[in-house]
Amino acid sequence: MNTKNCKEELIDITISLINDNKGDVDKVTIRDISAKSGVSIGLINYHFGNKDNLITECVKKIITKVVKEFKPNMEIGAMLPPFEAGKARLIDTASKVFDFFFAYPSISRISILNDHSHFTNDTNSYFSIKGFSSIIGDAVKDRSKKELISFSLASCMQVTFLKTVDDKKFLDYDFSIQEHRNRYITDLIDILMEK
Repeated sequence: MNTKNCKEELIDITISLINDNKGDVDKVTIRDISAKSGVSIGLINYHFGNKDNLITECVKKIITKVVKEFKPNMEIGAMLPPFEAGKARLIDTASKVFDFFFAYPSISRISILNDHSHFTNDTNSYFSIKGFSSIIGDAVKDRSKKELISFSLASCMQVTFLKTVDDKKFLDYDFSIQEHRNRYITDLIDILMEK
């Protein structure tokens, strides 16, 4: 097997193990990867340097797939004026993204931290910001303001998640409760999109 095929196979097997462990990357060991792939630990380390690098590659692939498959509900607010419709769609979409963070904390933490240490226009954080901007649509005409709202929203969501992944309470919200997460997103977007 050539190097590229071996690396791709190791990534696919590791993703399978991550999925088997419901996204908890801490439960995936290098020995598990070696046993399932039939590739020695030394060869895995040769290709990726260490388990963390392999996991990071897998998380990028997982999150990229989730982002590509995510379809915002553009019908939300269809009967509302453009500003309220854009705001309603943004609240719905951001709430789903925020829920994903808490449903898959290990994967989300790795993705966010990796994006922040290597932020480029091909990171998942960048795609989220652009996605939020697109969802706002004509609700905000000024492109710069729309991008600032989107950037601020994504940044606040990520920082809040990172702060609360172990300590679920922050400000007046208990992020282990979906209703509180939804209220946080609504409150945040109300502030960001205040007329």
